Amino acid sequence: MSKTLPPKDFFNGLMKRIRDVPFSYVIEMTTGHKVIPLTGDDKAVIDEVFTASKAVLDEAKKENYSSLRPNEISNRLEEKLRTKLQGIIPENKTAGYPNIMIERGGKTYYVEVKLAEARKLKSNLRTFYYEPVELAKVKSDASHIMVGFIHRAKAVIGFKIVDLSKIKVKLKSEFNANNKELYKEGAVIRSYP
Repeated sequence: MSKTLPPKDFFNGLMKRIRDVPFSYVIEMTTGHKVIPLTGDDKAVIDEVFTASKAVLDEAKKENYSSLRPNEISNRLEEKLRTKLQGIIPENKTAGYPNIMIERGGKTYYVEVKLAEARKLKSNLRTFYYEPVELAKVKSDASHIMVGFIHRAKAVIGFKIVDLSKIKVKLKSEFNANNKELYKEGAVIRSYP
């Protein structure tokens, strides 16, 4: 079965830079669900996330993560935080945004866990990604929170709680291929040994 290739207009749209788009707008446009900014009414949930994050931090300070990659450390912190919040994995899918869903007082909260190096907190390095997919994990209007754990030389030293309704994102279009495609028979013209 042959696939229809995208027309020239598609590529013209891809080449335009898209910056400073509210993340809440992106979520609404790609999932149909609103991002609800945190307010004083959410204080108990913010306090709960803070307390759980502090407990995760206290445990992480006693662990040696030096042999792990940052992504592996982040996955462990995410699992610990999900357990402490008694949250669930949205749509039972571990990959993709967001990591955790909790419901409190009839309201849904999505929690994303990230790990950032202390000396790079002010850098322009891209560390937050959202990929719109057909089977999105966001299934209801909700507040979106990020717990950004901070590390220094893979030792977890702190965290920041972020209201994701307050951030802006940019779109970086890219085409990619995996190794299976790159090294497939017919594409490799010479190899050694």
